[in-house]
Amino acid sequence: MSDIDEESELKYSEPERKRKSVASDVPEALDFLVPKAGFFCPICSVFYSGEKAMTNHCKSTRHKQNTEKFMAKQRKEKEQNEAEERSSR
Repeated sequence: MSDIDEESELKYSEPERKRKSVASDVPEALDFLVPKAGFFCPICSVFYSGEKAMTNHCKSTRHKQNTEKFMAKQRKEKEQNEAEERSSR
């Protein structure tokens, strides 16, 4: 028996009430979601499905400016945390 046949058999051998309870727990809105693989830039909040597009994004002026702002914010937060640690000693 192939893996697919075994999976199908297992799925359909579950008690019917169990299958229904699992299905009823999932909101209908999830029916429209499609899993995707790609690249997400958390600094710019953009998603790219292709490596070429992601590479171009990383070279863009927008990404570089957002990265500079992000890094400046990180440095400022680090300095504030260090200052708080020194003052609490």
